[in-house]
Amino acid sequence: MTPMLRQWSLLRQWGLLLVIASGLLVGCSSERDRQWYKPAANYTTEEFKRDRDTCTSKKDNVLDEACMKQKGWVPLTSDRPANTPKPEPSVRGPRY
Repeated sequence: MTPMLRQWSLLRQWGLLLVIASGLLVGCSSERDRQWYKPAANYTTEEFKRDRDTCTSKKDNVLDEACMKQKGWVPLTSDRPANTPKPEPSVRGPRY
């Protein structure tokens, strides 16, 4: 293998490793990012930041979702996973 080809192969391997590591870090983060809104209300970014800061614990920097809901904010993301119906078993038997 020529030195240029060896360098290219090494660069591809490191690039692939970087992409996989980035995907794992983003996909496996422990904190779920939530977006909030106030239905049927006009609000500014400053109002949201003020309420978010008020509802965030100074000690461990965790957002109190109940506090946000008391202030009228609703999460855009679901609180529970989507229900996917289970497929009905086939009465005709296996396909060949």
